[in-house]
Amino acid sequence: MTGEGSNPPKVCLGFDIHYPCYLNPGFRPGTVKRTKDAKDRYFNPDMKESLGDVIERSFRPATEILLDLLDSGFTCAISISGAIVEHLEEWYPEMLDHLTVAATHSSVEVLAQTYYHSVAGQFADMAEFEAELHMHRDLMKEHFSVVPTTFAHTDYPITPATAEVLDDAGIRAAVIEGGEGPALERDPNYTYTYRDLPVIVTHCDLADDIAVRFPWRGWDKWPLMADRYAEWLSVSPGDCVTLFLDYRVFGGAIGAETGILEFLRALPAALAGEGIETVRPSDAANFPAHGEIGETAKPESLQRTILQQSALQALEEARDLVADRGIWRCLLDTDHIRRMAMRSASCGKPLHAVSHQATHDHFASFMRVLSDLEERSAAGARSRKSVLSLRCVPPEKAFYFSSHERPAGYAAHSLQELLNMLEFAPDDVIRYHVEREDFSRWIDLVIGDENLAKKVSGVSDRAELRSMIQKRIERLWKRLR
Repeated sequence: MTGEGSNPPKVCLGFDIHYPCYLNPGFRPGTVKRTKDAKDRYFNPDMKESLGDVIERSFRPATEILLDLLDSGFTCAISISGAIVEHLEEWYPEMLDHLTVAATHSSVEVLAQTYYHSVAGQFADMAEFEAELHMHRDLMKEHFSVVPTTFAHTDYPITPATAEVLDDAGIRAAVIEGGEGPALERDPNYTYTYRDLPVIVTHCDLADDIAVRFPWRGWDKWPLMADRYAEWLSVSPGDCVTLFLDYRVFGGAIGAETGILEFLRALPAALAGEGIETVRPSDAANFPAHGEIGETAKPESLQRTILQQSALQALEEARDLVADRGIWRCLLDTDHIRRMAMRSASCGKPLHAVSHQATHDHFASFMRVLSDLEERSAAGARSRKSVLSLRCVPPEKAFYFSSHERPAGYAAHSLQELLNMLEFAPDDVIRYHVEREDFSRWIDLVIGDENLAKKVSGVSDRAELRSMIQKRIERLWKRLR
């Protein structure tokens, strides 16, 4: 084991370059009149200007520094989403040119990821995850003349299903997010294996010294200088310290006035001063494996809340309901799901901490957009009525479970979610709603399925109630396929 008095570990530094399609919080259902208006209505209409601001404060100065460092022997990795490549190609091609110079440098490894920086790896069906992985690989080959073989798997846990997709796509290593839980109760500074796939674990605490604590004047280590940080890395036990950082940290989320850009510029020399060598993820993947990692626990940032679970389920069900797959894929962005929790862990990303009201407001905006997208898609479907019955609804139309006027704390936003919740809802809650005919009334007036509403009316047996809804859902899907 390395540490003080022995050889320092290597350092593997990666940058995640992405910019989300932020929602338009002012969107209201029924305001989209034409298909070409949809994206501007659903998402931030000022996105071009907002991205331009991020480019000037962060992407451009950070890339200029990075290019100088690469020419001096610094080694790193870049993970750039397909979504940001599209935006830059359309609006800021000169910035894409700068990133292309960096990405094609001999000291840089370009990493694979999902094209839309998406949550598709959390779906039960891996079709979208696989599709986005191949879309991203093809784009990297087209723009940067490289086919990535290391996958940045840091926004959700690696599973047998995702590992199989990665292997079939020619991925030979994965970078996963460090965290807590039985699967990750081991030093992150080693290479492990997961079903024979080399796995590199990020060091969240050391990454957050930069991404979160750097500008905090109340931190007992403030101000953090590059030489002190390099000293910490030099005595960190293990073979290789892996840091995976959101590119916007440098000058964007953390303003240039804090000295964050000067820190980046000084870091490689400080590392060299401590005898630390920088390596790429594929190099770290070749280090001797320190053991086998079982199925990894969810990163703390995606320990799902009820809101997140509802959104993920609605997203997966929407795949075969929506007509505009491009808009749906923009909604898959991991940033949307992170914002549905009051506090999402950072691990190299800017800390996300908001109020309870803010999480509900974001969830409501998200569900309004998704529901409207599904409803607008019904006109062109094989069965318009089936789409309308299967679609999700926004929070103001959801079915809220309760017992004798006391909220139970959960709600159904679709027939499928109602079916799922009927499995675990307490008997007294189900009895209360049956006696009031709440289920049949909601299915009739909100979902718009009069036939199913009549069938479930007065049915108090949980199993029978679930069976009726399950059969109806299956019948509706058959009409669409």
